[in-house]
Amino acid sequence: MSDSASASALRSRRETLATLERALAARSARLSGLRGVLFLVAIAALIYAATRDVPAYAWVLVALAWFVFFAIVAVHGGLVTRETEVKSRIGIVDRWLERTQDKLPEPLPSSPAADPTHPYAVDLDVFGPSSVFQLLDDTRTVPGTWTLAAWLAMRASPQEIAARQEAVRELSTRVAFREDLAALGVSGSSRGRSVEPLVSWAELPPVLGTGLDRALVRAAFVLVPLTIVLFTVATIMGDAAPALLRRAWYVPFGLQLVVLFLVGGKVAPMLAKAASKESPFGRYKGMFARIEAEPFEAPRLQSLRESLGVGKDTRPASQELASFERILGFVELRNSGLVYLAANIILLWDVFCGYALEHFRARAGKNVRGWFKSLGEIEALSSMGAFAYEHPTYSYPVVEEGPPCFSAENLGHPLIPSDRRVGNSVELPGPGHSLLVTGSNMSGKSTWLRSMGLAAVLAQAGAPVCAKKLRMTPLSVRTSMRISDSLEHGVSHFYAELEKLKSVVDAADRGEPVFFLLDEVLHGTNSRERHIGARAVVVHLLQKSAIGAVTSHDLALADMAETTNGRVVNVHFKELVHENKMTFDYVLSPGVVSTTNALRLMKIVGIAVKGIEDE
Repeated sequence: MSDSASASALRSRRETLATLERALAARSARLSGLRGVLFLVAIAALIYAATRDVPAYAWVLVALAWFVFFAIVAVHGGLVTRETEVKSRIGIVDRWLERTQDKLPEPLPSSPAADPTHPYAVDLDVFGPSSVFQLLDDTRTVPGTWTLAAWLAMRASPQEIAARQEAVRELSTRVAFREDLAALGVSGSSRGRSVEPLVSWAELPPVLGTGLDRALVRAAFVLVPLTIVLFTVATIMGDAAPALLRRAWYVPFGLQLVVLFLVGGKVAPMLAKAASKESPFGRYKGMFARIEAEPFEAPRLQSLRESLGVGKDTRPASQELASFERILGFVELRNSGLVYLAANIILLWDVFCGYALEHFRARAGKNVRGWFKSLGEIEALSSMGAFAYEHPTYSYPVVEEGPPCFSAENLGHPLIPSDRRVGNSVELPGPGHSLLVTGSNMSGKSTWLRSMGLAAVLAQAGAPVCAKKLRMTPLSVRTSMRISDSLEHGVSHFYAELEKLKSVVDAADRGEPVFFLLDEVLHGTNSRERHIGARAVVVHLLQKSAIGAVTSHDLALADMAETTNGRVVNVHFKELVHENKMTFDYVLSPGVVSTTNALRLMKIVGIAVKGIEDE
């Protein structure tokens, strides 16, 4: 495979990161040794000072030794964090490099599986192992993962596709931004953990919603400092204070307990939930801050950035989440036993934490769902931007309104390495047109159908496609290719195929612009009924203005080119035989295939039984 500018740039970036990692590792090793020496020195100094009659300044030196030790510990901790981040970035760049070399990277955690009832996801390898999703996926959050999956699972409007394409074009060039976003996602969030509980919590109605609740909270702001001041004065003055003053703090403290009883009971469940389930919420702030700081030019990206509060009177998402994270830090004191109990009684800890969370929800709660939706969209667009950057020969399709049509030049399968991929062209100029693809076994018929289907799926998601050119209208992709029987549900192979075919026909009957891809229609029944049934299905779909392609070993179907006045076009793949060796060129040729290879393949694999030896 010829080297590309993108692959060269990524290799250069990886070398830069690797050099930085080695430097950080060396510095970390030196600091680790220094930390150990300083610890021994500080311990020895402490023991010596404690067991000897030393002057006061010696204790200053001991304290200084410990101060230096803890400073080195802090510096070393920051260095380890930086080293971990650089390793994470190397992993990200390695993943991108794999894709430039036509290798599928390892699937990221919690990748979605294909829904067996989806119109095309299973047949076209959209999800699951060795799938298009695995090829594209560069998301690090649940919203990003599911946004990308949703875009691959349903078609967008031409206007939406154009907006996504413009954003993808821009993000393909913003390599540093994509790397930063992925690195922040790796270090700051859990991809497998849904944010829905967090979002739902933010949208709940206020717990302290009554006028009495608000009055009690306002009273708490007065009672706590008043109690502390009166208690401090009484303690300092001691017996010199009048008896009334010595006991004056009893009144506000008693009122504090009333407030704690009335308000604390209401906020306690909310605080418990926040402490146990909501803690990852603030970790996304780094990703939001990076998005907020990027000067996007594409209208879609600008709109998504503005939805995070940038350029508005309100605080942006990253700052709001930073505030939320600080509140959660205070809430975590609930896990500190007696310390929490004392703080709650003396300082009304739960009341003030509950008030702070309520204030956050009132101020920003209604925006949280939109923030994560925008984050998911930017991650999905960033994934497709990386895909475009890593495959510079792919093209952005033209998707426009109109009667169903599909026209592609040098179209290939994106999951086949470029050094083995063979591109072909197809022209379905209008409603009611279809290819009838014949050919030998293993010649590439099914792969061609998947190439066509994946091109339509990627195009309608807003991604570039594996083709020199592609022009199409919005199409409802429908397939019948992989058929599985089910012992559990008592469904035979043939009946399972009938159900798939019915879903294709039903979609056409509903008036959808169906793009059908049918592989060996009704191959589970006898030749006569297969011929009649396949012909009837194809004719019906064409009458409903559907377009698509059908593969078949039934060469008698080839006369449909005449009976449909040329709306069915015969094309074929063939095998090449040289010195008793069979090869395939995977080139789509016009007309009907003139050779077969089933018996030859039986001989090749060693099935030498009577009746085929002389064929």
